Amino acid sequence: MAPTRELARQVHDQFKMIARGMDTLCIYGGVDYAPQESAMARGLDIVVGTPGRIIDHLERGNLKLNNIEFVILDEADEMLNIGFKEDIERILEAIPKDKKHQTLLYSATIPDWVKSVAKTHLSPDHKVIDLVGKERVKTAETVKHLAIDVPMSARVGTVGDIIKVYGQGKSTIIFCETKQECNELGLSSYLASMAQVLHGDIAQPQREVTLQSFRDKKFSVLVATDVAARGLDIPGVDLVIQMSPPKELETYIHRSGRTGRAGKLGTSILFYTGRTAFRMK
Repeated sequence: MAPTRELARQVHDQFKMIARGMDTLCIYGGVDYAPQESAMARGLDIVVGTPGRIIDHLERGNLKLNNIEFVILDEADEMLNIGFKEDIERILEAIPKDKKHQTLLYSATIPDWVKSVAKTHLSPDHKVIDLVGKERVKTAETVKHLAIDVPMSARVGTVGDIIKVYGQGKSTIIFCETKQECNELGLSSYLASMAQVLHGDIAQPQREVTLQSFRDKKFSVLVATDVAARGLDIPGVDLVIQMSPPKELETYIHRSGRTGRAGKLGTSILFYTGRTAFRMK
């Protein structure tokens, strides 16, 4: 299970590549049920999906978990947070009580509250595999982090200047807090010729086209909400701009981590004002 459609598709594509000969399916909202129902009726080895659509298929009787052997939560801290937690519990409750299975939780950030919640879903003798180091929450060492005090009225114009200085035509992701802010920024005179927008209100087929086009370097600036913050593998992102400090440290880590990947260097620039500076402490 993954928190976004884009991440679910990416995980599914990896399974198709490495698990050849196994029947796999990716399920998420915004697309027709019929092809998904037909695939389930034929039988599947691996299902990758978002919680909402998984619950839909459970309630329709299309998806049965009687023979499940592995349950994986990708971006586990997001999946166990408010908004997803109840859905995850509903799905796990659909597994027969006497069915033994392995549960795996993956994330680049595991704050203390996640460890407490996770214990309810893991066996007492569960193992922690830490690839970060002493279970710390930290940013990537390949990313240069900068912060700029920018008044709200000057942010849009400043974005254009920042891209000219630091982006220089290379791939840039700009993170906004709201869908409306994404739309307004993407249509601004500073970015309209080089940017496209990605958020949850955009139709799924268009979201897929936009993301693939960005990967293929058909445009240089992606203006997005946090649907693009977690887990997505987009090679060659040189610059990340955050229009305001996120409410949670983990979100900053995931956003800035879209650059500086696979050993390459990157830059993350954060805009803040006097009213939002407290989030940076």
